[in-house]
Parts: sequence; C-alpha cells; structure tokens
Amino acid sequence: MSATEDLLQDHVLIRRLQSVIEKSYTMLYQGRDVPFGDLLKIADIIEQFVDQFHHGKEETGYFAEAESRDHYSDEIRKFVIEHEFGRRIARRVRIHLEELLQGKNAREPLARYLKTYSVFILDHTSKEDRLFTEIKEKRSLSDEESLRKQFDHMRRDRMRRTGDLVQVLEQLEKAEWAA
Repeated sequence: MSATEDLLQDHVLIRRLQSVIEKSYTMLYQGRDVPFGDLLKIADIIEQFVDQFHHGKEETGYFAEAESRDHYSDEIRKFVIEHEFGRRIARRVRIHLEELLQGKNAREPLARYLKTYSVFILDHTSKEDRLFTEIKEKRSLSDEESLRKQFDHMRRDRMRRTGDLVQVLEQLEKAEWAA
C-alpha cells in the first residue's frame, strides 16, 4: 500500500469516528445520557489516533515530502493549521469531560465541542482526500518508495499502539446508545 493510500485508509477510520461523535453530541443535545466511559473512549481515540498518530504521520512524513517535491506548500500549510485547530478542539472536549466528571454542568459545552470536532473531521478529511487523490493520480510523489518504508514502520507501530483503539471504535459503533 502506498503512503497516499495509507492516509486515505486512515480517513475511512476517522469518518467512522465522526459518525460515533455525531451520535454522541446529538444525544447530549437531546438531554439523553451517553456513558461517561464511552465519551472518554471517544476523546482517547481523537487524541491518540487522529491528533497524535494520523496528523503526526502527515506532518512528519508525507507533507514534508509532498511540499519539497511538488509545490503543494500552500495547501499543506493550511492543513497543518487545521491540525492545530483540531488539537485545540480536542483539548476543549477533554476539559469539558473532566468538568462533567466533577459534577459540573458541562453537557452543552461538551456537545458543542464534539459537534465542532465532527464538522472539522468531515471538512478536513474531504479536503485532504482531494489533495491525496490528486497526488496519487498525478503520481506527484516521484519517490514514494522512501515514504512507503517510513509508513510501513509507522503502520507496524500503529498496529501495536492503536490496534486497541480501532477495537474500541468498533465497540463504540456497536454500543446500544449509538445504534
């Protein structure tokens, strides 16, 4: 699998997470409860898979290669800014989860930030998908082999570190509240 295809596959998982997030914030806005443990799992997947692993993989490997070879610097700069925006939203989700755990009335801000993150995922991944597809179609990355080696290492590390997170996502998708 090429580096571009690997990132596109990550986006499939991220959009699955988006669907779970959408169900959770909808329930919170309706005044219905989502198990606190499941909300923590959502926050963990956001932080560990999306923000640290996936965005980190793009920033430290793929973007640097694409930018240096194919003059995608404007698009890449925008994506890196969006990654930071996503991280900031994720921090707010975590803050409001902690407030909820402490018994504070944080349902509405938590729902609002989950909804914001959901919209971010849809917008951001669709824009990146367009760029990645263009790169793939143009075969713009003339030396994708070096990226493939780096991504193979990251993929093995991902399976070790985030394999459990994918299983947690599957559990969340099957949770009674998310059905």
